[in-house]
Amino acid sequence: MDEMIRKVLFKKYRKLNKKEHGLSSLLHGPCRRVIILHEGNSPTLAYFQQSIAAQFKDIEVILKDGNDLSHLSIQSDDAIVIIRFISSHWQAKIELDIDKLSRIIYFMDDDLLDPTALQRLPKEYRKKILRRASAQHRWITAYCDEFWVSTPYLEKKYSAFDPKIINPMPSNILLEHTPMLRIAYHGTSSHRDEKIWLYEVINQVMNLCHNVTFEIFGEHDIYKLYRNTPRVTVLHPMTWENYLVYTKTQRIDIGLAPLLDSAFNAGRGPVKFYDFVRMGAVGIYSNRAPYKGVVMQNVNGILLENDSELWVNAIKTLAHSHEKRMQLAHNAKQSAIRSC
Repeated sequence: MDEMIRKVLFKKYRKLNKKEHGLSSLLHGPCRRVIILHEGNSPTLAYFQQSIAAQFKDIEVILKDGNDLSHLSIQSDDAIVIIRFISSHWQAKIELDIDKLSRIIYFMDDDLLDPTALQRLPKEYRKKILRRASAQHRWITAYCDEFWVSTPYLEKKYSAFDPKIINPMPSNILLEHTPMLRIAYHGTSSHRDEKIWLYEVINQVMNLCHNVTFEIFGEHDIYKLYRNTPRVTVLHPMTWENYLVYTKTQRIDIGLAPLLDSAFNAGRGPVKFYDFVRMGAVGIYSNRAPYKGVVMQNVNGILLENDSELWVNAIKTLAHSHEKRMQLAHNAKQSAIRSC
């Protein structure tokens, strides 16, 4: 690492070694448990959890989400592996039990310690990394015994810390391709109310049906609404030309077309019916114009009142009935062809 960067970042802290700072807990015995301290589910945890655990053969490994502030009893001869970031809460907690610990290890898979490496990142992301990294630099260098990294580049750059390379080791499940049913709502920005109405429906469906994904078009407010719902993709709105190409080349299984009561919605046409046909989907529609008359109940689609429970049950039924989905989608296509 560049000497100037090292001096700016670490000042008097030149090595990751508690013994240098008067701490008596350095490797006072073999570790009996390993606590991997992480922050939520992340690519780092997914790809490196197994390889980190493999460094401790025949030792119990405990995953602890750093966002969870509930009690975790640190026992004698525990080892802790910190993935990327450690909050001030956990810094203080570990300091209280520092003499119990066999060792503390810091692992990073990005260059989080050098501000100059962040210069070309987007401004808000850069500020976030700098804020979090600066809050832990001194703590890491003062309390960690070992420094683990993910690449030869980081190993060389931070050679002063005598780092160890940990290679990714994804689980078999992580490498599997899992076929999923695709549910979609492709409303434009004029359908903001419908997108908000669907939120509770989709949350319930995702809890009940683990074999489905959901995609929806939306601006940033819709992204923020759905971002923590599992298996949901929020797509940026497209021009008609791009949307036409997208829907000709993508297949979905269930299309949703809720329509709430409003003066503007009263003048809409049944275009979603044809969008769903193009994608090979069976549609679930609000039981109102313009879909009444085009959609025949349980023949070429599903008509429902705007009741969340009814929509959840209908989606769940279709998700578990391949034959019904195929028959309704086939009939919808035949209806569309006859209308040409």
